[in-house]
Amino acid sequence: MSSTKVENIHGVTRALRLIALPLIIALLLIPLAAVDSYSANSVEDYIAEGDDHYARRAEGHNGDWAPTGPIEKALDAYYKAYDLGDRSPELAAKILQASYFYATYAEKDRDKQKRVLQRAIDTGNEVISRYPNSVALNYQMGGCWGRWGEVNGIFASARKGVADKVKLYAEKTIGIDPYFAEGGGYRTLGRLHFKAPYIPFVLSWPDKKESLKYLRKAVEAGPENLTNHLFYAETLFSEGMYEEALNEVDYVLEADVDESKVVEDLRDKKEAAALKERILAKYRK
Repeated sequence: MSSTKVENIHGVTRALRLIALPLIIALLLIPLAAVDSYSANSVEDYIAEGDDHYARRAEGHNGDWAPTGPIEKALDAYYKAYDLGDRSPELAAKILQASYFYATYAEKDRDKQKRVLQRAIDTGNEVISRYPNSVALNYQMGGCWGRWGEVNGIFASARKGVADKVKLYAEKTIGIDPYFAEGGGYRTLGRLHFKAPYIPFVLSWPDKKESLKYLRKAVEAGPENLTNHLFYAETLFSEGMYEEALNEVDYVLEADVDESKVVEDLRDKKEAAALKERILAKYRK
């Protein structure tokens, strides 16, 4: 082959390389740009998806029990947003709220309840260290720790100091916004004083009188919240205030079900009906 032909071939090769190199670089950059764009958009998309599933969490419910499917899908979407880097208190509060619902109104298997609650609490701990004054996060942390205590039992709760944790988060919620979640901080603290065992030198602050005080404030802050009335009725009954307890129970039983929280209200109504029987049994004696 002549030297001229060789030079021509080399020239063509160099020209092709000059043309191909920018194309290759562009092709490599396009997927990277697409990934960045996808990641930025998908956080919002996943949160919206989670919100949609959470809003439909009661679909297909059987009385006061919801199917696990919708709430599991909500949690899956929220955690995808979290894994993509969203560490906002708003998202963490949604994860905690959905986890509480899962472990209280959907899943009956205790081991699964424990795993979901622990993951949510771990998530909450990570975020609340950055946003200690988020009212939603403090409120939901108190709720999930309270449910964690119920699921794991008295001894595990004592080792973890669960009662003190719930008290701390409830008091913080009240300090930030006493009307948040229809008196949610008062409701949590009042219920805690009712449920937590009095243990001298270990847990000496639980007091039924304090329960009455805080649950009365919860009813005042959220007069249409059925759980406020139910919890208040239980404490009134335990203190022998039967007529007042009946009034609170009847409010729950006669109230309309809130379509935004069907399963929760049906649970309150079922428990109110059982409590009314216990109250009336005392009257008959």
